Amino acid sequence: MKLEEAIQRLDRSTGVPGSGKSIKIKQRFSNILQEVKYKDLPSEQLTLLEQELDLIFSGVDLEAEKIEKHLQLSLKGLLKFLRKKLALVPEGYCAMYGMRFGLAAGFLLLPILLVFIDSVLKYYSPLSGLLLGVMIGSICDRRRKARGKALLTRMV
Repeated sequence: MKLEEAIQRLDRSTGVPGSGKSIKIKQRFSNILQEVKYKDLPSEQLTLLEQELDLIFSGVDLEAEKIEKHLQLSLKGLLKFLRKKLALVPEGYCAMYGMRFGLAAGFLLLPILLVFIDSVLKYYSPLSGLLLGVMIGSICDRRRKARGKALLTRMV
């Protein structure tokens, strides 16, 4: 399925009455595909993306009532495909994972500090890990955006 066909199919199905959640998912899906369309991908990457869209949309009725779960899983799968195969990530991706890693590192460091340090400042290790992780992640996000490898949509 061509990229433009998938976008048109999603846009047509958002006009059909349905639950608000399914309409939001369809709009996010369409926005991500529109951003990818303007990234000027090489033909081999575009072919890979079109094959992935064929897998996602084959035999799917977008006007069905209980389509939200399938679309949500398909959207997560598409984002994973874009990240792994095309090196495109949503905005804030690195900052989110930096925050998670920093918070985990801060909590892992806390028991060690409890044993060896008698200062009250040791309780700030999770917060400092969180802030350090967000700073490093946001630097990574800015670099990806400067190279044109970031999508302007937020994490889903």
